[in-house]
Amino acid sequence: MHEAHHPSPSAVLPAQQERPRPPESGEAERRATWFELFCDLVFVAAVGQVTRRIGAAPGLGSVAAAAALFVPLWWTWVLYAVRANRADRDITSHRLLTMAGLVAVCGLAVFVGGVGASDAADTGFALSYLGARLGVAALYALEARRDRGLAPLLTSFAAGSLCSAPFWAGGALLAPAGPVRYGIWAGGMLVDLAVPLLSGRRIAKAGHHAEHLRERFGLFTIIVLGESVLGFTNGLVQARTAGPALVTGAAAFVLCACLWWSYFSASGSRPGAHAELADDPRLLNIYVFGHLPVQLGLAVTGGAIGTAVLGSGGRLSTALALCVLGGVALFLLATAVVRAAFTGVRDGVVRVRLGTAGLVVSLVPAAGRVPAWAMLVGPAVLLALSVAAETPAHRTRPPARRG
Repeated sequence: MHEAHHPSPSAVLPAQQERPRPPESGEAERRATWFELFCDLVFVAAVGQVTRRIGAAPGLGSVAAAAALFVPLWWTWVLYAVRANRADRDITSHRLLTMAGLVAVCGLAVFVGGVGASDAADTGFALSYLGARLGVAALYALEARRDRGLAPLLTSFAAGSLCSAPFWAGGALLAPAGPVRYGIWAGGMLVDLAVPLLSGRRIAKAGHHAEHLRERFGLFTIIVLGESVLGFTNGLVQARTAGPALVTGAAAFVLCACLWWSYFSASGSRPGAHAELADDPRLLNIYVFGHLPVQLGLAVTGGAIGTAVLGSGGRLSTALALCVLGGVALFLLATAVVRAAFTGVRDGVVRVRLGTAGLVVSLVPAAGRVPAWAMLVGPAVLLALSVAAETPAHRTRPPARRG
């Protein structure tokens, strides 16, 4: 999915930057700034609250609710990351406006754990989401005054926000708690996600720093994957490193390491395809939206791992085992689909990942019937074999697909 890159120190230092523009031939690409990394810390807190919901009550209904709440958190991060990729200057006004929006993201982190349990948490979550979107709109408006080429993009974003806001505010303030409210929110979320799909040509006119965008998605993937590491280490602490917990913890570490290796050992596009990512709205949408199931799968797995290690002395519940297996399978399927959009379905890595996903799903009948450690060892071994099998495919990538 994402190739490791080691930029020079001068490329990493957060020097003052003008608005990014599509790099010319031979021009160095942008890299994430220290301020962008600080912003990611706020999202770490929000993602952590979602994964804790999964670990605390790993029933199918509660996991589905946590997965649904992950979507607006993920989309909020995408809005800020893509906005900075298109139109960011490391100046005081941009920093202050971004920080104001991050206050709303902090609200998302505070309230997401209580959504469904109280009206106050529901209202706080919806209003925080709207506040975070308002922060993005303000940043676009500020930069559009300097660069009129961003005006069409600002118009699309503002129109989409005006259409979705009544769903979020109305659902929180007017609809009763329960399926009606959350159904209304789902409608608002669909409107938000549809805006870039319906405004592809208009959005494509704004410049992209493709390698910077890929780096940002890679960094967010690390954030979500970090919840898995935090989960199994916390599980070991609570289990007081009892014998079975050590075995399960070791399997959890191997699983996390293989998930990392699988994502970063293979690029989601062939060498040089980052230029296509900047120019082709279809590929850009596949790459961005394809990361939702990628990172959701990691979040579900990460939320389950801690509880799995803590309960190492017995068997995992069927729901908890399904979280581990389903999250890994979803990750593999999504990374395969994103890669296939660039390389074609005959690519060796795509085939390996689809096959591995099928093998992981074949372990589902064992859910709830085998020891906890086996439920982690199984997918860990399959992922390790997948990574090993992909290596020759990386060396013999197919030629660039046309059309």
